[in-house]
Amino acid sequence: MRSERFLRRSSATAGAALALLLGWAAPGSAEPPYIATCGTVRAFSEPTPTALGSATIGTATFALHPGDRLPSTTPLGAALCINRTVTTSGPVLTLIAMPSPICGEVLGIGTAGQRGAVIDIVTTTPDLRIGLPASANLGFVFPGRSTLACFEVGLDANGNALATRVMGATVTAPSAMPTPAPISGLPSTATGGTLDGFAALVVGPSAAILVLTSLRRGRHNGS
Repeated sequence: MRSERFLRRSSATAGAALALLLGWAAPGSAEPPYIATCGTVRAFSEPTPTALGSATIGTATFALHPGDRLPSTTPLGAALCINRTVTTSGPVLTLIAMPSPICGEVLGIGTAGQRGAVIDIVTTTPDLRIGLPASANLGFVFPGRSTLACFEVGLDANGNALATRVMGATVTAPSAMPTPAPISGLPSTATGGTLDGFAALVVGPSAAILVLTSLRRGRHNGS
């Protein structure tokens, strides 16, 4: 009887250890990248210590906090981009001059409802990731591999920035080496794979040791 009780207790202990390690090893979710919006500033109110402000760029409106980085003079009517910068105290929004042309690495082309085709592009100067709408007559075809391109930027009737012309593009030839499968999701800040492997290495021997110890105790008590 004592042997059976020790065995049940050891099995429960091993199960608790397994659950604890697997819970600790579960990967967390990463925050998606911030997509900058560019266009004409059509409305602007500066935040105060007690009230939020706002900025309307084209047809999109953004809440502004006192810690955000804003121009020293009113930006009304200017062609700007709203982006996010990470500081030591946390992320803040910043208004910067809209680059023209917009050049960088094209990650792909998607759709955004009534706005039609949107070019997902990462620029280097300044460092932005922009969902840049494309005009209907742009005629740009994304080849599905590394592409560097420059786009002439215009404004639609509502002040939204859009790519109006391809000024140049360079497509990198595929490597002869096998290409790894594309990443379907954003990278996680947790090292899920490493911890899962570690959990497997620890739980197996731990459970075995617990069971053997309980059996020895049971035999000793039975004798």
